[in-house]
Amino acid sequence: MDNQFGLDADYFIKLCRREFSPDVIRNQRPEDLARSFARAARTACAGVLREDEFNWEHLRGYGQLKVGDKIRFTLGDGTVKAMVKDVLNPGTEQEEIIYNLTRNFYFITKMALDGSSTHKSVQVRIRRLSQ
Repeated sequence: MDNQFGLDADYFIKLCRREFSPDVIRNQRPEDLARSFARAARTACAGVLREDEFNWEHLRGYGQLKVGDKIRFTLGDGTVKAMVKDVLNPGTEQEEIIYNLTRNFYFITKMALDGSSTHKSVQVRIRRLSQ
């Protein structure tokens, strides 16, 4: 039965009992739980998954960023959005991400990861197969 917003409430109540009960969750791998949540979100309202917050992931290691990737990070009191223009020493501890060639703006991946960089909370826009 649809609720006042058009959501098939009965379907989701049954889904939650089946997929998200404590006993099921205690025995699930993280990726399986994520898939269940993603399927439920897509069924409820697929457009939500295209919202900005679901399309960025945190920098997690060397070699993750490639030329052309869209990045965002906090620098001082502001948020900067840029595109990776070059990657020096990719995949190593000496990796540098250049995002403005003209003004030589860059950050060192190791420092961004360990928190010692002025570039905080570096995120990359998730690449989709269709991009």
